[in-house]
Amino acid sequence: MKRVLSFRPRLWPTVITIPMLIILCLLGNWQVDRLHWKLDLIEKLETRMAMTPTVLPDADVADANTLDAWEYRKVKVTGHFLHTREMTMYSIGPDGKAGYDLYTPLLTDDDRLVIVNRGWVPEGLKMKTERPLSITDGEVTVVGFLRKPWGKAFLGPDNEPANNNWYYGDLDQMARSEGLEQVFPMYLYADETENPGGWPLGGRTRVKLANNHLGYVITWYGLALALFAVYMVYHVKFIPANGREE
Repeated sequence: MKRVLSFRPRLWPTVITIPMLIILCLLGNWQVDRLHWKLDLIEKLETRMAMTPTVLPDADVADANTLDAWEYRKVKVTGHFLHTREMTMYSIGPDGKAGYDLYTPLLTDDDRLVIVNRGWVPEGLKMKTERPLSITDGEVTVVGFLRKPWGKAFLGPDNEPANNNWYYGDLDQMARSEGLEQVFPMYLYADETENPGGWPLGGRTRVKLANNHLGYVITWYGLALALFAVYMVYHVKFIPANGREE
């Protein structure tokens, strides 16, 4: 007997399936947009970091848009470190061990102040007395990348200026704690140039942005396709050509 396909949607499966399909497709579209945004961001940052070092900008860069435009730009400054005002921020080192990033104000040759992340030291070298060779005298030249301040992590610890224990990059708070005024509104992260005595370890700027959006695109669209397939299998049947189901 000849059979034909019959599609007879049922009310409640259809009422449930259509909104779910719309939501899954919208999520897939959103992840496509996020994928393009992330790829553009990675390309932009890699391009900036590959540029020739420039001088510290003279203009006021305090507004958010200008900070974004200068982040990860490579600059070169010359001046003197103010080692007596060194600040230590808890961080994880390149070998996965706990330690501290050293944030040291630098007075440039044109009398400007910029806080430099010189690099990382293990916990046993937090005190300057344990690493005397890291205290440089005289004029120094630092090449590195500009980085924006950042706020406290959710449920993260508060900064403890009185104990010189820092956990997040509140640049204004750090400047106030050391009596510094008119500080450049971004950090300068020194490059990998080796420091006297081997400490601190510079080069703390790494661009390793996670990009899982393609996987999310496949997941959401895949779920939408699977849901549609299940819906069709449930509602499509082969029936006799005379229209009566056996």
